[in-house]
Amino acid sequence: MLAAPRAASTTRLAFEQLHLDDVFETSETFDVTAMDRFAELSGDDSPIHVDDAAAQRHGFEDRLQYGFLLLSLVSRIVGTRFENAICASLSVDFVKPVIAGRLVIVQASVSQIQQTTRSVVLKLVMHSEGHIVLRGKLTTVFLS
Repeated sequence: MLAAPRAASTTRLAFEQLHLDDVFETSETFDVTAMDRFAELSGDDSPIHVDDAAAQRHGFEDRLQYGFLLLSLVSRIVGTRFENAICASLSVDFVKPVIAGRLVIVQASVSQIQQTTRSVVLKLVMHSEGHIVLRGKLTTVFLS
């Protein structure tokens, strides 16, 4: 289920406080209620996301998580761990589908710091049940 916004577990970091190989992590289990709320908000009513039987006809034991709902965890990292940062670009590969109600863990590691643009590139890896389900990179720009 989508929970109320969380308070940051630690102080938000300014651009100058970040270092190569810093790692940030968050996790969540999105149940079918959260998926139904996402379907309503996004308008995405793809059967594999909203209908158990449709997902099963395609060989899955249950509905599949929305990839973009899973990506909200990346936004959580930026919004709760970085001070005055915005997402500038995102590139991801959805490697393996995730079944509804399964725990996902996102790790974002600082792979590049650009002083002139006050930007940071984060390498993204998302796991579920011991498998990589998403890989990508995110460029975050710090406003001040």
